[in-house]
Amino acid sequence: MFNWDNYLDSLETKKIGILNVTKDSFSGDGIYGSQDKLLSKFEIAQKRNFKLLDIGCMSTKPKFKKIGKNEELKRFSFFLENISEYFDYSIDSFNPLVIKEALKNNFLIINDITGFNDDSLIKIAKEKKSGIIVMHNDPNSRYLHEKMNYKNIVKEVNSQIQIQVDNLIDNGIRKEQIAVDPGFGFGKTMQDSAELFLGLEKLIDTYPVIVGYSKKKFTELLNMTSPEMEKHCFESGVSMLRLHIDN
Repeated sequence: MFNWDNYLDSLETKKIGILNVTKDSFSGDGIYGSQDKLLSKFEIAQKRNFKLLDIGCMSTKPKFKKIGKNEELKRFSFFLENISEYFDYSIDSFNPLVIKEALKNNFLIINDITGFNDDSLIKIAKEKKSGIIVMHNDPNSRYLHEKMNYKNIVKEVNSQIQIQVDNLIDNGIRKEQIAVDPGFGFGKTMQDSAELFLGLEKLIDTYPVIVGYSKKKFTELLNMTSPEMEKHCFESGVSMLRLHIDN
């Protein structure tokens, strides 16, 4: 069974590299269909001491266009054909077809930005004993990027993540499998995300916290350099940063 504490202890660099196997990533760094671009990303990641890469095959930027499950699987198959054995991998998806294929190919972690609202994904994680990253998802939101009206963003996100995690535990997921992500930019205004970032030390501390702020517009409100943002995260108790490889 995957154990987050043991895995984190094994890593020299507490960072996850983002690899978008798409053509429409919000950051413009998608590499789908280009073996040369993919190999270049691998080289950069290795030089920057990334060991864990998070593979996403569908853009989830604001107003993203959802693609068919088979199209996402096709993109993922391109990645598998050119995979590097040097790295560990997580799969950024809520598509059961893609997730099953990833775990079959020794991916360690499922990173579900919908927060494991799909019972079929919980079943897969339970059966395969994989690691999971549970992103905050407001229970009142109708779609992924719907902006919610928060009165106390840190307190409310904390409470809602705890409910999400409790549901997973009740459905057979082990505590050791779980890490959480506050979900900067998802269903939150720029100001919401900035306040949440500055209040990271108040977030849930019973599970590893993983954050992804790389290339997101809310960081313009922080008046911090990249090293200062990294320092703030780790001093606030964050376990891992999820960053674009060439950020």
